[in-house]
Amino acid sequence: MGTTLRLEAIRRTAFDSGLARLGGGRLTRAASVTYLETDRGIEDATYHMALAGVRVTWCSGVASPAASLRPALGFDLVPLGDALQAIDIVELRPVILSDASAALMHRRLGWLGSSRSAQDACRRLLHDEDVVMGWRRIVWCSVASLRAARARVRLRPVVFDREAVQRQQFRWTYANDGAIEHWAFT
Repeated sequence: MGTTLRLEAIRRTAFDSGLARLGGGRLTRAASVTYLETDRGIEDATYHMALAGVRVTWCSGVASPAASLRPALGFDLVPLGDALQAIDIVELRPVILSDASAALMHRRLGWLGSSRSAQDACRRLLHDEDVVMGWRRIVWCSVASLRAARARVRLRPVVFDREAVQRQQFRWTYANDGAIEHWAFT
């Protein structure tokens, strides 16, 4: 990633949409501070984050996981507590409109049409009222913290297969839901 920025929420308005306009990146949350790593230039990132009500400060890098921390795959965007001393990473990528609309309108059964909610979601995407983003989450924490975190968040520890972190599939979220904003600033 090219540019690393520290994010500070001033007045959050459509943070997820601002991230979607940047076209992907990586968010890291460590010690109650959120960082954004993006390939876009600092001016472009500053502009889009300012529209989302987030102040950015350039920084040299993000804390990397220590050797004593273990990875776990996250299956939702529920924020971790700050007491866990974890490094929480969410990788973002844009989802192409054609892929999103095709997945929403896909018939599960040949004789059964797509659901009303899928049609409404597709309509919002086509009218540019919403955006879909792909995300995958990796949490680095100690074994004791992992046990405590699993009570709140759906996590699966990576024990033997270290390549599972890179093979984890991207899940989708809608920008209007604000799930990434909730994860980043709560």
